[in-house]
Amino acid sequence: MTDPTSDILTQRAPRQERGRRRVDEILDAAEGLVAEVGPAAASIQEIARRAGASVGSIYHFFPTKDALFEGVRARFEEEVGGIAATMLATADEWARLDLATFVDRSLAPFIELTERRPAIFLLSVNAAGQRVPKDAAVDAAMREATLATFARRYPDVPAAELSLRVDVTRGLGDGLVALMLHADAGGRRRLLEELRRAIHGYLASYEEGAGR
Repeated sequence: MTDPTSDILTQRAPRQERGRRRVDEILDAAEGLVAEVGPAAASIQEIARRAGASVGSIYHFFPTKDALFEGVRARFEEEVGGIAATMLATADEWARLDLATFVDRSLAPFIELTERRPAIFLLSVNAAGQRVPKDAAVDAAMREATLATFARRYPDVPAAELSLRVDVTRGLGDGLVALMLHADAGGRRRLLEELRRAIHGYLASYEEGAGR
């Protein structure tokens, strides 16, 4: 005797998989178009054309363009969460690196992400030009990972001082977002190099003559 429940589950799984693929195709199309023309000029009609989907299909998954852009941001945040997990898992190893390598290793995943997905900057502000809040859980995970790395690198530094250093280094990166928004690919690379120099100089001021 055939189990009807099994039949339903078997039918549902392919539909769910097709739905996930369709969402990914729509998000890919939206991200690519935003990188080319900016969020304001990215129309649902053109996103649908690039995704090979109907406009109705897009609205089925994303009721508004803002909801669609939020879906793209969520994928960025997911990648940042993965970077935080890697940092936390390798904190002991990173703590033993020389300062230049330590800074380079810390920034490398973000540089790779921003070069591969430049729309991350264009979607960091809303239509009114206001900064879109970060995902609180992902931001907390990144701060925890950075703090863990600093704690292993500077084991004799009090917790309050470590926390301050973490907030300053993170603040340096956050402060560049507005500049990144208006820069081309070459300009973004230059700004990221300046960020590396700024963080290196800041941490070197503590490590020089301190046995680190």
